[in-house]
Formats: sequence, C-alpha cells, structure tokens
Amino acid sequence: MAIHDCFPCREFGIEAAAYELPGAPIDIADWAVRHNYPRARVEAIVRNGSRCFHAAPGIGEVELAIRAVGRLLAQSRVAACDIAFVILAHSQQFSVPAAPRSLPLEVAAAHGLRPRWAGSVAQLNCVSIAAGLRTAQALMRAHAQAGAALVLSVDRVYGEAYRLRQESGIQSDGAACLLVTRGTPGNRLGAIAIQNRAAWHVGSDADKAVEDQMGTLEWPLTRSAMEAASAASGIALARFGLILPRNGDLPQWTALCRAMGMPDGRLYTENMARRGHACCSDFTINLADAGLAAVAAGQHVMGVMQSNTGAFGAVTLHPTSTRHDPGY
Repeated sequence: MAIHDCFPCREFGIEAAAYELPGAPIDIADWAVRHNYPRARVEAIVRNGSRCFHAAPGIGEVELAIRAVGRLLAQSRVAACDIAFVILAHSQQFSVPAAPRSLPLEVAAAHGLRPRWAGSVAQLNCVSIAAGLRTAQALMRAHAQAGAALVLSVDRVYGEAYRLRQESGIQSDGAACLLVTRGTPGNRLGAIAIQNRAAWHVGSDADKAVEDQMGTLEWPLTRSAMEAASAASGIALARFGLILPRNGDLPQWTALCRAMGMPDGRLYTENMARRGHACCSDFTINLADAGLAAVAAGQHVMGVMQSNTGAFGAVTLHPTSTRHDPGY
C-alpha cells in the first residue's frame, strides 16, 4: 500500500464551493417500484441512510459542469480571468465526452476562462477530488503569479441498472466545483492524505475477491487516512468540529466516528438522505452546504473520501483567525 501525505499548505484556501444537482429529488422507494428493484435491497439502502437522489437523463456532463461553475463564479470575488488552472476530477471513466473533446476546456470556454493548464484526474475514483486539490496546490506553488485554480467534478449514471451501489447508497447525477485561491480570507487548506491499495485497482464491482477484502478493510483504511490527515495537519481528531463523509453508509460512518472517540454531532449526515452519492462531488456538496460555514465559525473541518478501487483520502480545512484556535 502506497501512502501519500501532504503537509499543511497554509497559503492556499477554498474561496468558494458550488454544485449542480439537476431536477427535483427523486425518492428511491417510488423509483425502485418503476424499475423493478427488489424491495429488500431498497429497504437495506434506506437503513443505510440514503433516500433521495438526482437524475439528469437529458443533461450531459458538460452542461452540468457549466451550470456548477456558473453558480460558483456568481458568488465569488475572483474574476474569471484570474483562474489559472482548471482541474477535472471524476469517478466514472465515461463521465467525460470522448476525445478529441475536452470537458475542462469546454467549460472554460463557456465562462470565458483562459487557463494556463487544464487536465483531469480520474484513476482514484471518488478520491480523485483529493488528488485534484493536490494538483491545484502543486500548480500554484510552481506558478507564483497564479491566483486561483478551479477544481471541478462531474459524474453521471448511464442506465438506471447501474444507479444503486451495492447496499451502501444510491448514486446521483451532478457536478460541483471548488475555487482554490492564494491568501483566501477566512480559511486555509491543511493536510491532504491519500492512501492507495494498488492491488484493488480492478474495483470491487469487477472482482469478488477484492469486494470481500474491501468489506473487511474498507473502514480501517478510512480511519487510517483520517488519522494521517489529522497528524499532518497538527490537529487532533477530537478537535475537528465537523467531519464531511461520503454520502452513504450512515451506520458505518457513525460506528467509525464512535470508535475513534469523536464526540456525537461531529459527523455531517444531513446530505446522505437528501442528496444521494454524487461520487467525486460529495465533498464539495457537503462543503458548500455546511463545511465552509463551519470553518467561518471557527471549526476545523475534515472531508473524507472512499473509492471502490482501493483509494482512501482525507482533506482538512482550517480557520485562519487565531482568536478561534491559538493552536493552529
């Protein structure tokens, strides 16, 4: 297992976060009846904390991403011309248009962005968003004049037969984006920890042996990534005021936080039932709905990512005001 830890990089923060989840929320119970899913499976997913999701049968990935970036630019103080890099993260390998088209460049053109570099990160599946943030940091360190980077994520389900994720949750179509800036008012990116068990690269959907191994080790490895991010940030886990999980598997997340000695109420659970699992976008969605406000209120925040291909990650975000926490 390869482990990659990033030391706190306090010159960068997250200026804004936005997302696009199309249409009205769809209730899994009604949807499952229409698509002849077994009632027992649906009940198991509801017990695991999931209930509603979003679907975009008539909207492509590029349009979803364009909408999300439009929302972000509307709320940000950063001008489009200041965004030097566009980094796309996605889980599904088909969640991008086929070459020679480029989703990052099409989104950039739609909003008048002229990035110095545009590219994508995908092979870590839902942990690719953490790798996208590390890419943004690396590019901005290498280019001292760059003031901002856009980290974009988008995924869609192609065919309702693939929308359910075992019994852990239900997948949403959607896009989200983060604006990473230098000298961000109010918050700083801390540690980004990524742990990758390369032997599982084929994924739990493709290999029964991998699925069995992940069923045993998924949560210990999730804990390991959280502990690595905590150690690299210099903030004890008990001092994080909010944990942003993947949107699914509520009982397992609750048990993990209790096993780690986290006080009750630190796990952000509201979006599990109402948003669905939007793959790489879960972190940004949860950050936009609750995480940025928590940091603004003086709390340390940790986002946690899991994949079905052996990658696990955690990202920390911290307030800048010393009156909130002299120890950071």
